[in-house]
Amino acid sequence: MNNTTIDDAIKEGHYYLSQKFSNYKNETIWILQNVLKVDLSDIILNKHKLIKKKNYDKYISFIKRRYQAEPLQHILNSVLFYGYEIKVNKNVFIPRPETELMIDVLKSEVGFKNNVLEVGTGTGCIPIALELEKLADYILSVDIQNDAIRLAKENAKNLKCSRIFFKNESIFDLSTNKKFDLIISNPPYISLKEIPNLEYQVSLYDPLNALTDYSDGLNFYRFFNDFANLHLKKNGFMLFEFGIKSQVTELKKIFSKKIYDYKFINDLNNSPRLILLNKKND
Repeated sequence: MNNTTIDDAIKEGHYYLSQKFSNYKNETIWILQNVLKVDLSDIILNKHKLIKKKNYDKYISFIKRRYQAEPLQHILNSVLFYGYEIKVNKNVFIPRPETELMIDVLKSEVGFKNNVLEVGTGTGCIPIALELEKLADYILSVDIQNDAIRLAKENAKNLKCSRIFFKNESIFDLSTNKKFDLIISNPPYISLKEIPNLEYQVSLYDPLNALTDYSDGLNFYRFFNDFANLHLKKNGFMLFEFGIKSQVTELKKIFSKKIYDYKFINDLNNSPRLILLNKKND
């Protein structure tokens, strides 16, 4: 029999996680909520209630995994993206809060589009948000990884999406006659030489092919520039995330001002994070 109360479990979680993480109080509660399948008010009102041994053991195993720097999203198997619960696993890149900025930019700068191409499906968070926020009518979402497509389809089904069409194919091999109103992607933008310098948690737990193009981190942008000649409508938009400030100069070289009007958009840390391009009519 286990004599541990909810309050005892919280204190034990604090003991471990406070050594590693500044947000340890919230993370402890999130883990406990996930294990007990209760909301915050239940935890607050039942602090002196005993926890079943199997739940306590599971909770402690989650706390210790987090102590070892495993991403919380992997432990809980989910993440919130633009307010929608998205399942994650070890086979896909964990959606970051800064990527939500793409949805904000589409709302304020672009608006609703009929035909959208999204490249690098991952969890499916971007096309799902596009549909649920009523920003697109038809979305073709492409990813080379079958595991990613499988998970994205599950997420789309769970959230009752019906306008997303997933394709398990490399964008470099994609054969289509379609012209799109919007091309959007958060591609692998880290250069291969920078991979050893990444935070331990990123390099260990995010798939390598979601982080780098195995080159200088700019190959996808070069491809999109060529692809858009044939497959982006006049007055169409492209929106891409990128990584570091030094890439701004390189992106200016890739995308010609003769063809596009473009602007760089800063994230909450006031660092350049997105490039929004509008193909000229002439």
